[in-house]
Amino acid sequence: MTGLKRKDPARLPGERPKSASAWILWLVALVVSMALGLVHGSTVITMPQVWHAVLHPASGIIAVIIWEIRFPRIVAAALVGGGLAVAGAVMQALLQNPLADPYIVGASAGAGLGAIGAETVAPQMALMAPGAFIGALIAVFFAWSLSRGRGRSPMLTLLLAGYALSVLFSAVSTYLMLQNQTSLSTIFAWELGGIHGMVWAKVRVATVIMAVSGLILVPQIKTMNALLLGQDVAHGVGVPVRLSQALLLLSASLFTAAAVYLSGLIGFVGLVIPHLVRRLSGPEHERLIPFSFLAGATFMVLADTLAEHLPPLGIVPVGLITAFLGGPYFLYVLARQQGRRFF
Repeated sequence: MTGLKRKDPARLPGERPKSASAWILWLVALVVSMALGLVHGSTVITMPQVWHAVLHPASGIIAVIIWEIRFPRIVAAALVGGGLAVAGAVMQALLQNPLADPYIVGASAGAGLGAIGAETVAPQMALMAPGAFIGALIAVFFAWSLSRGRGRSPMLTLLLAGYALSVLFSAVSTYLMLQNQTSLSTIFAWELGGIHGMVWAKVRVATVIMAVSGLILVPQIKTMNALLLGQDVAHGVGVPVRLSQALLLLSASLFTAAAVYLSGLIGFVGLVIPHLVRRLSGPEHERLIPFSFLAGATFMVLADTLAEHLPPLGIVPVGLITAFLGGPYFLYVLARQQGRRFF
């Protein structure tokens, strides 16, 4: 029939037209949050001083504070938030489940166990990042396999599998720390997540890991749109489903591993941020993925800035902030999904 336009199966219902203003808003939000992070801290620094230190890295003690203490922490926070948000968006598409995120499906705990195990077995070889990746990959693989079974409630299966894996991996991580004379305060800090004492060397390692993950993910972005419409539809438009799923699994695991390598276990960012971005920008992954990274980075920088001084407690783990904000939202999403279809 002429006069009828064939629908693109990779485009999703409700997607919004592209808008340059959305890119500008997210970028401005990230820059503003980073500026607040540079000003805020135990040492009072004004914006003119920050600007002078940025332009003159060797200009004195203020420049040292900015370049060696605050900048590494802020960049690390942005990478953690952006990486977890992207990993959450990928897992939600891969598992076709709105409650998937690295923390809930056990990927964060798996990455933590892998990092601690590598550091315990070969501390001199600096294998934390590879160990975190392997642990995250194993955790996501198990959660994915269990949630794709023939049971009546794949969402419930995912939640139960993720909870069981998180408890198991966290218990083993704690045991390894205790066996190696690691203090309980260190274990507690790792469990709650934190970005204190960050150095540029760790930031560079995480940046390389996320860059590799991004290179794997970008060619699969349109494929993610098709996968959300179902495997049959994806097969029908020529998508190599199993290969695409494997690549998405790999990418999500790398993002999660890099984030855990920097900060320990931080929850709910991968759940909350993609949901909020999806509501603002639509479900099309060409926008959802980059906007989730920018929104996650902004959120984590602001959360870390707040964690540096939370009246009347003072410095608290940033994972505590994300848990307070993300936990209620998780319960809201869970209640909202009862009797409703995905998206």
